[in-house]
Amino acid sequence: MYMRWRLQERVRSTEYYKLAMQTLRQHKGAVNLLGEPIRESGFDMSNVNNTCDANKAQLEITVRGPKDKGTLFFWATNNMDKGWLIDRLELEAKQHPNKRFLLKKSDDQSIIQSQVEQERYLEQERKFLERQQKQQSSVQEPAAEQQPYYGSPSCKQPQPLHEAEEPTPYIQTADGGRMR
Repeated sequence: MYMRWRLQERVRSTEYYKLAMQTLRQHKGAVNLLGEPIRESGFDMSNVNNTCDANKAQLEITVRGPKDKGTLFFWATNNMDKGWLIDRLELEAKQHPNKRFLLKKSDDQSIIQSQVEQERYLEQERKFLERQQKQQSSVQEPAAEQQPYYGSPSCKQPQPLHEAEEPTPYIQTADGGRMR
């Protein structure tokens, strides 16, 4: 317990963490959603999405205000000349569970810096699209030749428990636009 607290304190004292929280607290849209004061409730060090090293940081921080609570997502990179820069900052509020509000996006399109990183990004995107296609095809009913025969009056056809249909999440930008 003490070690986890100590690790969290070290991350909280970093430049990228302070910069992300400062940007959140200064964003008018975020203040309008959460209310003031905005406080952070911590982050889970065991979450695989929370990573940081000398060059990059990616964290999911639980935040709360008097009006609402939510999760702050941010990505930061360490620039040799400028220091730590927030590449992207998103807020997901509990009152809007299927929306992510884009608070800041990178002005510099050099997030993908090398050919290796670009290839890795494209491979991850391809795998994500394949998983989506598999999920969509598994939701559709199987073809007639694959269905078992339910012609006997003693054998009733099973009924689905429920239809799983989730709304597609989208990102609401600070200036009112939407991103998919």
